[in-house]
Amino acid sequence: MNNLTIVLLATFIFNSHLCQGQTIPFKKYTNSTYNFSFDIPNYWIIKYSKEQDGFVCVPTTKSEKENYADCFEGIVFRLDFYKSSLDSTLLSDGLYTKIADTYYTSDRVNDSVKAKNIKGKNWTGIYHNNICGISCKDTGFHGAAGQCQFLYFSNGKTTICINTNGREFDDVVLKRLISSFRFNG
Repeated sequence: MNNLTIVLLATFIFNSHLCQGQTIPFKKYTNSTYNFSFDIPNYWIIKYSKEQDGFVCVPTTKSEKENYADCFEGIVFRLDFYKSSLDSTLLSDGLYTKIADTYYTSDRVNDSVKAKNIKGKNWTGIYHNNICGISCKDTGFHGAAGQCQFLYFSNGKTTICINTNGREFDDVVLKRLISSFRFNG
């Protein structure tokens, strides 16, 4: 190997380790209408979408846009608001059942998907993954191949739902989102 090859190889290995050890920069999203906040990566933005008739989170960098482009409609997650308690929100439409303190739902593969209870300083909620349908424009693929995540946060009067669009959150992002969620005021 010549010296240039060794330098390039060493630079690649060094930079690879830096990239793997990098932390994700976060920013706080605040909704003053429903009085809550949580952290999202700096390279995402939450905005109202006429096409989706609601609030969506979309990527802002080229690499993140590519990650969410084809099969995920360019959407990281949808944000839904309910002026009701967690029980009322989840049980009213028949998509969830509750046994003792545990909620269950179904997806495209399983009849009984158990939700995990989550709790914060001034809220309670649930979290679960579902197998969901995705459609890919480039390949024409459509099927039960997505991994949708549902997170519900409730202060007893208002319930917020975050649901991914076929691609699950990175573990670091999921943990930060849950740990930073707050109802304000």
